[in-house]
Amino acid sequence: MEAGERIRQARTNALPSPLASPNQENGSAEPPRPCPRPDGGHAGAMGHFSYKTETVDPHRKVLSEQLILDLNHLADGPLLALAKLIPGGYIHRRPFLRDAKWRFQKRLANLSEDAAAVADHLPWFAESLKADKSRLLEHLDELAGVLGGPRVGLLCLLWNHRAENKDAALPADLLNRLVANTKPQAGKPDGKAWKALQAKLGGTTEKEPLESVDALDSAGKTVRRLLQEISQGKAARENEGRQIRRQHANELEAKDAEIRKVRDEAARQAQEAAKQAAAGAASLQALQAKLASEEAEVTRLRGELDRAREHVAKKAREIAEELLSEEVRPWLADARTLKSASEEVAKLRQLTTETVEKVRKAQRDADPFLAKEHELRQAIPQMEEMLKLLRRYLRTAGQALPEVVALEKRLTEHIEKVRYELEKRDQPSDPFLERISARINGADARELKSIEGALLLAEQAGLVDSRHADLYRRDLHRRRSYLADVAFHVQKQSGPLALLERAVATGEPARLALDANNFACLRQDYLGLRLPTKKNAQGDSRFLLDAAARQKVVQLLEKLADDAPGLHVWISFDGQQTTLKTSNSRVRVTFSRAGAKADHDIMDLVAKDKTVEAPWFVVSDDIEVRDATSREGAYIIYNDALIQLLVNRGIRA
Repeated sequence: MEAGERIRQARTNALPSPLASPNQENGSAEPPRPCPRPDGGHAGAMGHFSYKTETVDPHRKVLSEQLILDLNHLADGPLLALAKLIPGGYIHRRPFLRDAKWRFQKRLANLSEDAAAVADHLPWFAESLKADKSRLLEHLDELAGVLGGPRVGLLCLLWNHRAENKDAALPADLLNRLVANTKPQAGKPDGKAWKALQAKLGGTTEKEPLESVDALDSAGKTVRRLLQEISQGKAARENEGRQIRRQHANELEAKDAEIRKVRDEAARQAQEAAKQAAAGAASLQALQAKLASEEAEVTRLRGELDRAREHVAKKAREIAEELLSEEVRPWLADARTLKSASEEVAKLRQLTTETVEKVRKAQRDADPFLAKEHELRQAIPQMEEMLKLLRRYLRTAGQALPEVVALEKRLTEHIEKVRYELEKRDQPSDPFLERISARINGADARELKSIEGALLLAEQAGLVDSRHADLYRRDLHRRRSYLADVAFHVQKQSGPLALLERAVATGEPARLALDANNFACLRQDYLGLRLPTKKNAQGDSRFLLDAAARQKVVQLLEKLADDAPGLHVWISFDGQQTTLKTSNSRVRVTFSRAGAKADHDIMDLVAKDKTVEAPWFVVSDDIEVRDATSREGAYIIYNDALIQLLVNRGIRA
């Protein structure tokens, strides 16, 4: 009778009472037992003799997986009772088993309590926990062969969890030996092997429940039991129906919440789209206003370009008229001379020497061609300004007109021709010098060097006067400048040196900073210097730059500034200040402060100077100066590149 009562109680305890309210039908008869996290150095807080945490931690995952697999063999009542103890509110078997893996991964610390909650409802745990410790240890290997290592390890964990004293607890090394290199078992243990092993452990094989009930219960008790089960089943179905309806209501509420969320998100996106549309419309209006202003600016620039073209055409006509008069002048001079000669022949016998001189003076005063020559000399600067304006148009225009290019070329040629004819009047009519002049006007860069050498030898031999030699040296310099300007327009420019050459050739604004000590000490051969040396405190030899050497560097850079009207030059020296002569206002000389170097002055100058809006060109072979100034946006020119620029333009020290 007692066995039958226990079987019926196990079957009916899992079913809720038909009189339970909806709020109480999912609750247990007594409040759920809390499952606190392990403390005190043990794997569980329920048993005082449980395994220590460091012993169980390496095997918690395997033991938890074995527990999850054993839950599949558990009846609905104990399984749902365990589900109520776990956060999540599971009321059905299938969703609880579906989510059991990740739920129990979060509850590894409560492994002992969770296993103890279902141990009495799994026969291989319930019967094994009733065995004697000595017999359990004796047949432990056989038990591991039948149940599996992780299952027996979970049994050892439950054994120590329920141990009442230290002698009843199992040793810690058993857990490592049983769980190591084993996998969890999903199926039930073999029935025959389990019954044989159960007999060895001291238990008895379980008989069929229905046979026990039929043998112990009378017919009346069987009827009462069946009626009770029917009523409990009906109440369970009613509770299940209420739970399903409540679950459906919760799902509908969740769906409504999702729909509201989607609607709110759609409204927010619509507002953002409206804001973006408004911002796009505002930006479109701003772009349209900017386009209108740009069109107005283009119209204004076109008007200025048309006026400039008219001005250039007018000046070109004036220059052509002047050149035409210059070409006709020899014929008029010959006619005037012939007329004067015929008149003078008739009066020659009557005139005295004094009268002849007076007539010649009056002739010079009354000569209109001399006045015209003076006007031409004054018109040359104006033509140069117009030429500079044309070259600026050629640089800034996106596509230069062929007429402007042809006009710039004609103006350049005419200015050179007028200069040559005017200066030719001041030169002696020596056939040798005339051949030199003609040769200069048609020579290239290599031939100019040969002519300059021949002129120097003729001057040293006394064949040419020094004054005349200086005039032809000026022609040589002008020819080199002209060739450099032509090369600039023909060749494609790139790099810092090309930018500096263009600024020098076209007169564009530019700023040049020279590390004077670095240039003079490293290029003594070009400057014709032989600087003395002196050892510093570290024992290194340093060149000394005297006042004469400094003046030579200043004069060289002044020649470059004279050749480039838009170039501003800063020359920085190391050491104490000395008096140096400068004739060009665009050339400035600075000296380093006490305890400092000229390198730092150049760095500060490039970083802070705003007196002239033009690009910076820094000449130095010092890597510190080059790195610091290039970070400030300056173009770096090496000493050899500067010497190449000076040689190309015919500038010598």
